[in-house]
Amino acid sequence: MTVDFNILKRNELRAAVRLVGRAFEDYEYFTNYFPDLEERRKVLRGVVYREFLTNFKKTHYLVAKRNGELVAVAQVNAPDYKKPSDFQYLIHGWPLVYIGVNRRRLDDWLAMDAAAGRPCHEYQATGTGIWYLSSITVDPSAQGIGIGTQFIGYMEDFIRTHGGKELVLFTNSDKNIAYYKRCGFEVFDEREFTYNGKTMRSWSVKKILNGRQ
Repeated sequence: MTVDFNILKRNELRAAVRLVGRAFEDYEYFTNYFPDLEERRKVLRGVVYREFLTNFKKTHYLVAKRNGELVAVAQVNAPDYKKPSDFQYLIHGWPLVYIGVNRRRLDDWLAMDAAAGRPCHEYQATGTGIWYLSSITVDPSAQGIGIGTQFIGYMEDFIRTHGGKELVLFTNSDKNIAYYKRCGFEVFDEREFTYNGKTMRSWSVKKILNGRQ
């Protein structure tokens, strides 16, 4: 098995979106808000594609390939990253995300997503050289065989070469938080979100990058 790491190319955007859709289809981060599978798939495809498309030249998209096939993708924001304006999202087709889905549920999910990421953004403002891992996804077919851990190692080296000193992210999964702790991250914020009687926890974690681990 050959695993290579690199920068996402524009012609790989749709393949990356399909990968994210496969990986997150049964994730409670989405199932709590979109219990219907078809609606959930529409939301995943729409939100992820428009997010990637709007941010493509504004941030860093890293990928892992196994034997030439895309198996992992991550969006990593440098400290000077600026979120696109509403107009930039508009011209990249954001209104199309609402077609065929419940607007209230989508708006509620977007509000939750913003609140879940807020501790990381606030922490970034406390120092210099703090990068934010906005998303990381490993294809289900490539999970549990070490690719994710190698990918994080590549990501940390990438951040160091760009002058980064620390990495922050959040997760909503018990399994994931245990994994990130094994990778050397520590929790600095924990909270809960409830929607339609379903409660979801959210952990924000950080890791100091003092050199190759």
